[in-house]
Amino acid sequence: MSAQARRVEVLEATLKKIREKGMTAMRITDVASAMDVSPALIIYHFETKENLLVEALKHAAERDLLKLHRIMRETTSPAARLMAALDWYAPTGPARGWQVWVDGWSAAMRDMTLSKVFSDLQDQWTDVIARVIDEGVAEGVFHTDDAHDAATRITSLLDGLAVRMLVHKVEFKRGVLRGWLVRQVAWELGVEESDLVPQPG
Repeated sequence: MSAQARRVEVLEATLKKIREKGMTAMRITDVASAMDVSPALIIYHFETKENLLVEALKHAAERDLLKLHRIMRETTSPAARLMAALDWYAPTGPARGWQVWVDGWSAAMRDMTLSKVFSDLQDQWTDVIARVIDEGVAEGVFHTDDAHDAATRITSLLDGLAVRMLVHKVEFKRGVLRGWLVRQVAWELGVEESDLVPQPG
């Protein structure tokens, strides 16, 4: 196995252990045991637990951002691409990272390196959403004075709902959450809710 392939294997195993044990409790030995390798192998590639966590978060984020960019390359309207991205990202959607992100946010309050990583990742996500909003504004579909601010508020809604679901164990039905999301996006971007919902046929 190449060094790069081994790194990816370690990062995937680390993300699995973060979901199982939490970022604070997880140890290098837990990852090594799950992979049936020596802890020295992981230390060789990443040196410290802190480096391992940072690289695992970046790995997960790059995977999510790759999916987001694929959605944005689809030949559909700005409204359709925006809602497809938000539906995928929402805590009731297929994105896999919420448990890792919420756990990481907690750890980042006391770790400046993690805080910087999360800030950079959030900026990338928000910038992608802002760009598709700007496209809609240019086409006269959306109406907002600041696409970045609108994207920040919309994604913050989903972040908050994810915390409610994972931390407070509040279950939101997919249809209910999507209704809230559509209402918020319509209000933010000055469109009718019906303009954000695919029409039959």
